Amino acid sequence: MSETADIVFKNGTIITVNSKDEVAEAAAVKGKKILFVGKNADVESFCGADTKVIDLEGKSLVPGFIDAHMHFMMYALFYKETIDIAFDKVQTIEGIKELIRKAAAEKKPGEWICLWGYDQNKLLDKRHPTIDDLDEAAPDNPVQCVRCCGHMGVYNTKALEIGKITGPDQFAPGEVVVDAAGRMTGLLKETPNDMLWGYIEHSDEALKEGYRAFGDLMLKSGITSIHDAGTYGGQFVKVLQDVIDDGTFPVRMYVIYYNVLGKQASRDWIYHLIDTGLHTGLGNEHFKVGAAKILLDGSTSGPSCATREPYSHDPDLKGILNWTQEEVNEIFLDAQKAGFQVTAHAVGDMAVEQAINGIEYALKNCPKENHRNRIEHCGLTDEALIERVRELGIVPISNPGFFTINGSDYNRYYGKRVDSMFAAKTYKEKGIVTAFGSDCSVINENPMLGIYGAVTRKDMNTGEACGECQKISIMDAIRCYTYNGAYASFEEDIKGSIEAGKLADLVVLSENILETDPERIPEIKVEKTMIDGKILYERDDI
Repeated sequence: MSETADIVFKNGTIITVNSKDEVAEAAAVKGKKILFVGKNADVESFCGADTKVIDLEGKSLVPGFIDAHMHFMMYALFYKETIDIAFDKVQTIEGIKELIRKAAAEKKPGEWICLWGYDQNKLLDKRHPTIDDLDEAAPDNPVQCVRCCGHMGVYNTKALEIGKITGPDQFAPGEVVVDAAGRMTGLLKETPNDMLWGYIEHSDEALKEGYRAFGDLMLKSGITSIHDAGTYGGQFVKVLQDVIDDGTFPVRMYVIYYNVLGKQASRDWIYHLIDTGLHTGLGNEHFKVGAAKILLDGSTSGPSCATREPYSHDPDLKGILNWTQEEVNEIFLDAQKAGFQVTAHAVGDMAVEQAINGIEYALKNCPKENHRNRIEHCGLTDEALIERVRELGIVPISNPGFFTINGSDYNRYYGKRVDSMFAAKTYKEKGIVTAFGSDCSVINENPMLGIYGAVTRKDMNTGEACGECQKISIMDAIRCYTYNGAYASFEEDIKGSIEAGKLADLVVLSENILETDPERIPEIKVEKTMIDGKILYERDDI
């Protein structure tokens, strides 16, 4: 006699993401695990008097989405303490200044005003805000106005005084931007931008509220697991553990240890972790110690990534490389010896090569089977770099959702190099496991945008295609957002596919995604999200 299920799904398009990419009709859940996957006729034997039966009516049931690269702990700041100035909310610099004026009227002199999300390419002004703009709006408060990528931001005079930033000679070339007369514009990139974060304090209670609010947002998006790609230090991790322990944050977390307060802070934190004896894998199904990460270069859209060849639109623009090869080799080797999976933010092909070299050095001097060392973004590549990724068993973490908002800019910045940017098709052909991440809060967390970007490689604003030769199927894109994410955190045995015995992290979509016109993928909604066999989100407008 079959076990009685708590919940049964039937009459569905159940995308199992198993080794054969099978599509089933029905599934049964008991407790926190999947009990059965198969045909409608066979699931009936698992139904009892108290079994809840959900008729999917042909809609897709998919594994819970795993966002393999998200700045969740940073994103939580938006809830109370950071003003969102993404283009869908503010289109002009004057609009940004008006929000600053409003905040200054509500704050005491000397209290920080923090904003995040502008993109100079999309603002109607077609430029960055300046120190003069921010000084005019809030002369008595330090102001931080961060670009959407997080790699650069504009600061006013008060903020620069707090950070004791007086000119470009204090940092690497290009990190403190000056005008033609040599005067600081307020725009800081990489190290000084990161450093100034350290002067801004956040309360535990505000963080808890932010985590809980955005945990709810993750459920609404069908995201059941997150690989958090960097935070501001121990306070953020501690508060996250608190809300997981008290049951108010159900989403599973794989915490990548990187301190966004700059290169030295990141190095210090990794060596502190090494000294504790902790390493990758410690934890449980809801909170796990992940990789040790460093940041090698800038952003794709800034643009500030480190490229071998000049940018296509501006041959005089220089990308930023934060670490030397010797420094990368040393910290990767030390972290790997201590038991950490290692990874690096590497976007430009120069930085990608540096990351590959560092991983190769660590493996040569400390061989390790099944290491699954990663490269976050692994943006610009070529045939030779991709082949080295394959040979070394590296897991690249791709961000195809970027094409939906930046595709036209990428064509302008990188020309033909976009044909090997986030190279999902080539990875599949070579047997390389790549997982997808949104890089939220750089873009919206919605996995449908990432799937759309991978399947169409289109800019949703302009309709312009970007590297179409790397398009993949909807099924392959779903795998990158589910099973491959579990693989990247050594958890594919317990989640990432709909198979008997695995955790019941499941998502009901509003239609059969496999039969959806690719152009309509962003319109697909999440109707139900289940974690540990419990339905934690249900869409209320159907």
